[in-house]
Amino acid sequence: MERRTLLKGAGVALLLPRMESLGQVLEAEPPRRLLTIVNHLSFYQPELIPQADGPLQEIPPLLGEFSDHLEHLKVFSGLDNPAVQNGFGHTPCVGILSGYFNKLHRKNRLSVDQAIADLIGDSTRFKSLVFQAGENLNFSQISWDKHGLPVKQIDSPHKIFNLLFEVNENETAQQQVLAEDRSILDAVLAQAKSMEKRLNATDRAKMDEYLTSVREVEQTVKRRAYWADRTKPQVSYELEDFNRKSVDEYVGTLLDLAVLALETDSTRAVTVQIPFWEGFKEPELTGNYHDLSHHGQKPEKIKSLLMLEHAILKRINTSLSKMKERTVGNSSLFDQTTTLLTASMGSANSHNFDDLPALVFDARMKTSGYWRKQDVPMSNLYLGLLQRFGAELDRFGESTGAIEVLS
Repeated sequence: MERRTLLKGAGVALLLPRMESLGQVLEAEPPRRLLTIVNHLSFYQPELIPQADGPLQEIPPLLGEFSDHLEHLKVFSGLDNPAVQNGFGHTPCVGILSGYFNKLHRKNRLSVDQAIADLIGDSTRFKSLVFQAGENLNFSQISWDKHGLPVKQIDSPHKIFNLLFEVNENETAQQQVLAEDRSILDAVLAQAKSMEKRLNATDRAKMDEYLTSVREVEQTVKRRAYWADRTKPQVSYELEDFNRKSVDEYVGTLLDLAVLALETDSTRAVTVQIPFWEGFKEPELTGNYHDLSHHGQKPEKIKSLLMLEHAILKRINTSLSKMKERTVGNSSLFDQTTTLLTASMGSANSHNFDDLPALVFDARMKTSGYWRKQDVPMSNLYLGLLQRFGAELDRFGESTGAIEVLS
């Protein structure tokens, strides 16, 4: 069997994880992967950032959402982007991953996710994938290639799923599969069953886990797509597009797809942005995210804002846990992946682009805890990450030195 084994049927192709029974798990070192998550409207830092440097002891409420992963977490605060021009509303947010923004230039500098993708993306179908939970506005473009041009940011889970698994809805065979309400996986299950005879117990369990995860995401995406094209019932509040209003229903699906893209080795670099949401609806909360983030220190607004931020971080925590459960080759997906969580602003309330938070999750972390920085370029962290991925660089963006991420 070729290393990049495919299950094929009815015009559908699913890229399988590598199987040791087929002689595909041969690498001494597993590949390194990157998951970058950016929240455009930042986080309420008094509830996220610890009070004292060093080991994590008194855990702030928002940070407590990551209680299962604290031993692999390093928290930074006080980072800034000295090359980002203030005074242009949200527009400087385009420079969060490059450390640069100039209003007079149409191009931005290379972003760190794409710089790392250039290092690790040669042997996968996609060098990188960039997802966005919402409309791509002029200030929400955050990924930039080496030419300073924007990398396409995809906001449709349905399009992402089709992109990952080569589903072409214009083909008659694919239309028939969807029209008959059959799973895309049904087209390849017969081949999967025949392959099971050649797999050991470990690989059979892996195959079952893989197909189950694909089916779960597929069903979620198909359900969203089904309702997106149909007239919604008349209700007492305006809900223009429900799949863009809920953390679990939209952000959660994008994160599921991000994990699946990494698990299948479709790409080794995924960026997910949670951008400017005009409105949202959660079980106990309806409102305007932008309005809450500009809370003016009003307690009732901060309380509502925290409900939304807890929901976001809880969903990210679920994805990290899934990565620990998924085995790729000889180790877990979490073991192979560095996850960076940051925000485009230090505080959306004051529109500042310094005092930026950054959380780095990595199974190789030697010392977890909190590091308070002051007037240290965010690019120092990016340079440290690039070096961990093998870049022979001594400078990135406005860096003045590299932060030792895993020390």
